[in-house]
Amino acid sequence: MKYMESAFSKIYLALQDRITEECKDIRWVEQDFGQDNHKERPNVAFPAVLIDFTDAKYDELGNGGQTCMLTVRVRLLFATFSQSYNVAPDEVREKALEYFEVEKRLVDALHGWQPQDNVTGEPLARPLIRTSATSDNRGDNGLRIRELEFTTEFEEF
Repeated sequence: MKYMESAFSKIYLALQDRITEECKDIRWVEQDFGQDNHKERPNVAFPAVLIDFTDAKYDELGNGGQTCMLTVRVRLLFATFSQSYNVAPDEVREKALEYFEVEKRLVDALHGWQPQDNVTGEPLARPLIRTSATSDNRGDNGLRIRELEFTTEFEEF
């Protein structure tokens, strides 16, 4: 891949590589274009991760430079696996709760991790810090969605 100039491109590629390397059970990593906003299931392999940069706030550094406080939204999509009700067999409940385990592995891979430029090896941003985790259960397409937000900061000149 040719050298990317945009900090957003570089951070996205670093995130994609990190998730692919550290979370082997995640089968699809892509930018979030609203793939799950339809009644049909999105054309992805599950579990899938969709990445978006939802908020960027800038401060002036001087000499044309700026710092950027960036919010990274990572959406973890699961096809419904199994039932978790109290009298279900243990193996059925374990399968139903596997998404929590995948989420933990994803958080372990990203929280405190510092994105590096794939070409130069230089740090792109400060370490990612998880700031929130929410559920978005879509009944219309049968998906279980966990939405994680991380913040980081970088400088541009």
